[in-house]
This record gives sequence, structure tokens and C-alpha cells, in this order.
Amino acid sequence: MAIDKQISKDFVRVDDFISTVIHPVLPNAKLKESFINGAPTNYFEGKLSSCELFKETDYEYKGDGKFIHHTSLFALKAILDSGYLRMSEFGNLIDTSELHYGASVFKENSIFQYEQANMDQLRKNVFCLSACQSSESTKTNELMWEVYGDKGKGVIIEFELTKKNPRFFILGKMQYGIDGLKPLTELKKLAENYINNKDNVMFPNNFPELLLELQSFHKAKRYEGENEIRLLFKKDIFFPAETIYQDINSNQEVKYFNKLFLKGRHPYAEKEIDINNDSLSYFDEFPQIEIKNIILGFNISVENKVAITDLLNGIRTTHNYEFEIFQINNEKEIIKMR
Repeated sequence: MAIDKQISKDFVRVDDFISTVIHPVLPNAKLKESFINGAPTNYFEGKLSSCELFKETDYEYKGDGKFIHHTSLFALKAILDSGYLRMSEFGNLIDTSELHYGASVFKENSIFQYEQANMDQLRKNVFCLSACQSSESTKTNELMWEVYGDKGKGVIIEFELTKKNPRFFILGKMQYGIDGLKPLTELKKLAENYINNKDNVMFPNNFPELLLELQSFHKAKRYEGENEIRLLFKKDIFFPAETIYQDINSNQEVKYFNKLFLKGRHPYAEKEIDINNDSLSYFDEFPQIEIKNIILGFNISVENKVAITDLLNGIRTTHNYEFEIFQINNEKEIIKMR
């Protein structure tokens, strides 16, 4: 009985840490799981739930649910043929400072246990799909076409998610530069005050991992023009990882990817699902991409646009897709292909 009372007291101290340190920055944060190894102890290991984690914060996405993703024609055909988009492992992203940029806030104080090697390991368990809010200005953004749209010879995929807040995934707005780091610097300050000014406190022994999702939504100021909306997925040992696979990237490196299936192409769609049992609702856990429009880039010749449109129409018929095909011309006009 004495042990049970001590464990109960320990979890009260865990709750006190969450309410005192985490909630001022993430008011809707909840622990998905927490472990206290041995007693007596002043440390716990915890993970935050992705559910409503960003609600009422600067990270929260409040748009209409329509997104665009720039890519090449080659990648587009691969996506349509295979039936999925790739969520890239953080170690495979163009910006090599991903995750390190946000985590660097905690480098100076050893209580946060920041080590670059550990962060590199954590990067292998985080996957993301980068997109922008769909609007006329983002569709005609020359920077995005230049960097991600094959210099105008690629395409825009305009899509919606079939599930806005799927379990295990987080949809949020990226924060840029030093000013964008304010939520993390505030967390650092709250944590330091907590451990320095209170007696008998409980503190996470996996602080970098506890805030992994938050740190994943920060990039340097130079990327601000991207206005990225990010869909994040963190691999979990308790999560069925059938969607994660290995492939070779353009740098001849073996990397992990997570499959984000197109609507109607998910292999679980063929399984029997008990719609009255939420725990078996696969599509709550695995969001799908519903492609609405494909926009051909301005640096594709008119002749090639016609041939590409014919090809895409054939693929649309084969797989029962419902997208429309448009082109953007040199005047930045978006016109439907016939």
C-alpha cells in the first residue's frame, strides 16, 4: 500500500510539471503515456498526445483544408501510379538543420539533455509532408516553383485531407526565425524556473523527445517565404508501421519513408472495418490524400501540356481519380486544360 501511495504521489508531481511548464505554452497538451522507473525518483519518461496539441497556439492550422504541394512530373506520375505520397524522414529533408534548429534552444543547459547524436537518432523516427495553404498567391509563387516545382517544368498537386485531425499525425503551421522560437524559449524558461525554485519536483528524463513535435515545426528565417503547412508523423513502437518502408533517395542513400495513400488506394480499404468501433477505424489513424486539381507548370511547352493531359486523363480513368487538370501560363493565369 505504501508503494501505491508513493506512485500516486509521483504521478501528481508529473501532472504538476505538465500544468506548470507545458500548459502555459501548449494549453491543450496531454500526456499520451508516462513511465516512472523505480522509487524514489524525481524523473519520469513521457510522450505528449498529438490530439489537439497545437490548439490555441501559433502552430494551430485554421484554414479551409485545401493545400498545394509542388513536385516534378516524374514524381507526379509515380504518385498516381503507386497510389501514395511519400512522407520524408527528417534525415532526408533539404534543410539539414531540421529539428536541430528548434532543439538548439535547449543546448546550453544540461538539464535538458540535448546531444546532437541523440537528436540525429530522433530524426529517423519523424516523417513529414510539406505543403502550402492553397491560394492564388501560393499557386503562382515563383520561389516555390523554382525550388520545388522543377523550375516551372513540374506541377502543383492541390489536395485535401480526408481526416483533418487524424490520430498519430499533427497538422500545423511552421514557425520561422528567432522570433518564431519564442514558444520554445518560454518553455525553457518555465522549465528552468520549475526545477530551480521548487522542491521535490518531477522532471522528464527524455526532454528532447517529449517536445519532439514542437521542435519539428521550426525553421530558419531564410525559409519563411515557403509559408509551410506541415503534416507530421512520429513513429511509435506501439503503432503498426505497415506504411513505413525503405527506398533509395536521389543521393543514393537508403532512407525510410511513410506512405500517405491517395483516396481509394489505401490497402486497408479492402479490410472489413467495424464502423461502430472507433478503435478499429483505420482512417482515423491513416489520413488519405484527396487530389482535387493538378496544375501544370509555366515552363512546360503547350505541345507537351497536351500530351501530359492525355496521359493524366488515362491514369485518372484507370484509378477512378476525380481531379481536374489546369495549366499556369507565363502571365500567371490558371486555365483549365481541355
